[in-house]
Amino acid sequence: MRNIRISIIAMFTVALLLSACSAEKSDAEGEVAAEIMIPGRIDVNTEKELSVKVVQGSTAVEDANDVQFEIWTADSEDSELITAKHNKDGRYTIHTSFEDEGLYYVQTHITARGTHIMPTKAFIVGTATEEQLNELEKYNQQQETPNIPDGDHSHH
Repeated sequence: MRNIRISIIAMFTVALLLSACSAEKSDAEGEVAAEIMIPGRIDVNTEKELSVKVVQGSTAVEDANDVQFEIWTADSEDSELITAKHNKDGRYTIHTSFEDEGLYYVQTHITARGTHIMPTKAFIVGTATEEQLNELEKYNQQQETPNIPDGDHSHH
């Protein structure tokens, strides 16, 4: 009976050590994450830059396989898909303009390092109605803010 207890304790200890090793590796590398960046004000028919910063842990992802921006309005199911260009520091950008005022959504489709993520963000083009502003605020409250390390700020 004593040998069985020792065996169980030994197996439990080995399992605990193995899980700790895999957790360390996972935390050191981190998951691929992204933050969409949109200018504060977007006017109708004015070209603007939209970008997404892609990181793994605290390291900028410079080698994403594919980054695309999908854009649609709140009152339409039609969307536009635009392939992004890599700049630097894990930033991928597009330049686009918007023909109509209103509430828009952008979803980035990012394939990098064996992972596919699709963060989404809502924004206003031109002047918004009170209803659109309420919908934007409601949408933004539902979204989880990613924890993207920024070289200019320390969050330790």
